[in-house]
This record gives sequence, C-alpha cells and structure tokens, in this order.
Amino acid sequence: MDAPARRPRLALLIAFCLSLVVYLVAFVLPYNLFAYIDDAPIDLPVVSGRAHLPAVAFLAAFAALFCLYVLSYRICRRHPHAALAPLVLLLGLGLAAALAFTYPVGAGDVVDYVGHGEEVAYFGMNPLVVPPAEIDGAVFARYSAFRYVVPNYGPLWMWVSAAVVRVLGRGSLALNLLGFKAVAIAAYAVQSVLIYKMLKRRAPDVALGGLLFFAWNPLILYEFAVNGHNDATMMALAVLGILLWEMDHPFLMVVALTCSFLVKIPTAPLLPLFLLAAARRKGTGRAFWATLIGGGALAVGVVGLAYLSLPEPLAALANLSERSGLYTHSLPAIVKLGLPLGGVSEEAASRAVRAASMVALGGWYAVRVWRAWTRPGEVLRHAYDVVLFLLLFVTPWFQPWYVTWLVALAALRPYPTSSGQAGLLSLTVLGSYVIYGFVWFWYPAVGSWANWLGINLIAVAGTFALPWTYTIWAWLRRDL
Repeated sequence: MDAPARRPRLALLIAFCLSLVVYLVAFVLPYNLFAYIDDAPIDLPVVSGRAHLPAVAFLAAFAALFCLYVLSYRICRRHPHAALAPLVLLLGLGLAAALAFTYPVGAGDVVDYVGHGEEVAYFGMNPLVVPPAEIDGAVFARYSAFRYVVPNYGPLWMWVSAAVVRVLGRGSLALNLLGFKAVAIAAYAVQSVLIYKMLKRRAPDVALGGLLFFAWNPLILYEFAVNGHNDATMMALAVLGILLWEMDHPFLMVVALTCSFLVKIPTAPLLPLFLLAAARRKGTGRAFWATLIGGGALAVGVVGLAYLSLPEPLAALANLSERSGLYTHSLPAIVKLGLPLGGVSEEAASRAVRAASMVALGGWYAVRVWRAWTRPGEVLRHAYDVVLFLLLFVTPWFQPWYVTWLVALAALRPYPTSSGQAGLLSLTVLGSYVIYGFVWFWYPAVGSWANWLGINLIAVAGTFALPWTYTIWAWLRRDL
C-alpha cells in the first residue's frame, strides 16, 4: 500500500476494532442468537425485561458507533485512496459477520421469512394467499408473530425464501435464521460493491467515502446483519438497476428494477423515473418510444411471470393492500389520531389522511416525473427526492429499517446534503426502538393518551424533528 494511505489505513483499523468491541459487548454477547432461539419471536424489550439499563446501553452503543462512523467517513473523504476500498469493504463485512450471531431483537420479520419459505418449499402453496398458520404440518409457523396474515412482499421473495429453507431444511430455526441473515449480508456486500463502482464512474474522489457511508452505517449493519430484513435484497437489485441505467443498458435496468419491487414493493416508483430518463437519452423520436414502450412491456411481462409462478396469482395481487390501513410512527399517524380529538370520526379521519397522503405523494412524484423528462441526467436526484419525501412525510406505517432505502441512494449521490439527511435519520430512527419498547411501558398513561397519540407524538418528534429541520433548511437554501 502507498505510504500516503498508511495513516488513514491505521485509523480505519482502530475505528473498526473499537466498533467491533461495541457491537460484541452491546449486541452479540447479551443477545446471542442461540440463547433465545427457542423463545421466538421475542424482541429487545422482552429479553431485557424493559429495564432502564439495557435501554440506556442500546442508545449509548449507537451513539458511540455513530461517532466512530462519522470519524471514519471523514477520514475517507479526506484521504480518498482507491487502495483503501477493499479494506473498507472487508472490515464492513467483518462487522456484519459478527453481528449475524445476534438474535433479531429489532424485528421478527426474518422469522416470518422462514415460515413463508417452508410453505412454498414443502407444501407448494402461496404465502401471499394462504397464511402459514393455516398449513397443517408446518414446523416454523408457530414461531411467527404474523402467521395469521399474508405478507406484503412480492413473489420473487417467496422463491428466495423457499430456496433458503429448502437448502437448510426444517430441522433448525437457528440455522434458517442464519441463512436469511447470510442472504441479507450478501445483498449488503453487493450494494457496497455496486455503490463503489458507480461512484468510481461518476465522482472518483468521493467513491471511498460513499462506500464507507453505506457499508459502515450502524443502522444498515443492525437492520441487515441483526434483523435480516429483505430490504437489503430489494435495494441490491435497485442499485444494480441504477448502475445499469448509468451504463446505458435500459432493458437490463428494467429487469433489475422490476425484480427489486418483486421482492418488496416500495421501489416500484423508481422504475418509471429511470425508464423515462433512459428513453429521453434516445431523443424524442422512434428510439424514445421503442425504449419507453419496450421497457414497459418488459416490466409487465416480468411481473406477470413472477406472479404466475405461484398458485392463485390473482388472489396474491388482491392481497397487496392487506396492511394498507395501518398507522404508526409517522406524520399521517399523528394527524389520523389527532383528528378525532376535534370531533372527526376515526373512519373519516383515516379516509382523509389516506387521501391527503396520496395527493401529496402524487403531486410530489408528478413533479419528479416532469423533471426526469426535462433533466434525465439528474434522475438519481429525483429518485432520492421521492424516497426522502415518502419517508419523511407520507408513509403511514413507518419502520426504522425503511431508512436503509435512503442510505443506499444517498451513498450514490456525492452531496453533503444527501449524506446529512440520510445519516441524521439513520441515527434518530434508532431511538424509536427504545421509545416504543421501553418508554411506552415506563409511562403507559402518557404513551396511551388519546388512543396511542401520546407515544406516536413522542416517537415522531424524536425521529423526525431534526431531519425535518435539516431538510427544510436545505430546501430553503435550494441545496437539494
């Protein structure tokens, strides 16, 4: 390694060692996967007995990790040596591998994946239509908290789940959880490599910083390596699609972005933006229409084949809205819970908030579509803006791991505002685990006030106050 890279390399190694110690002491050792596997599904508050010390330790650990993360990011921005990239990736993978042996105390979704995979692999049935609890002889359904409802995932994820459970068998829940964590970590590695490759094409001087911004982000590592969320796979395919757009392969891009939302639907709005931008590169004549219509037809064909690969495809499509009426931890939830205090019925409040959210998102999205038409070369910025607006203002059922979508897109954009928004939201959203899991039970009267409006106000203020302020400041400065 070149002499100028030796000092930043040493600094990164020290930051890695300190981070690893924090992860081991705060997560892997106290919440070891094998110690709690027989009690699944459980979460951090249950394991810790909702005591004060574990809650404080959780927050303190992430505070320390984010400090080390910011320092490491600044090192990479100041010393963007390409020779450091393999080290950054390998050390990130080391942190992820260690965290994989933590029980998924943040969410039970990965336990659900095992049940869905068993249903497809061993019973030949469609989990998007038949809940795992209705399958006689299912081994893993009893571990799932959502075994009586169908998931909102896509058919491609059902096949990924089936492949994992088929390979690992039905003898061990722990082994299957590690299998799904391995899928998430592999997808995390793919995202890291693709992010670095795209930044090397667009902005080589910030490629190393962008790689570390994603690969060492504590929220990314926690949600993928600990909780094993399929958002990692969804975003790996989305980032692949964006890179294919950058390389001017529009039809391969369509396949990748379509497969992304066939894992999980939130990336669906990205496809029209990038397809329109890809078509606009061809001009406005026959090549434009061939790309636009051909890409749209290809996407429809891939979606059709994916759903037809499972039994009862039409019923599966109808179930996409199964959880659309849920509200929590969001601005729409605050408005929906607050309107009844003014005499509005709960049903009317729900309809009004849903309509307002759709109109707001539709208007915001329409502007981004227009900008993709007029400025197709800036489509990544438009996609980032859509996801940012979705998370900050209109997602009714908000979860901490949704922020991983924004982190990946921010890593691709070498702008301080993007990294500031995504990094800040990554930090503040982790506090919601303590708010909902601990504070609510410490102060039940406050949290349950006005049909849970109290706890939602606390969580929304703790999560979004700083990101909202930062984003509005950036918009006023027109620094988007």
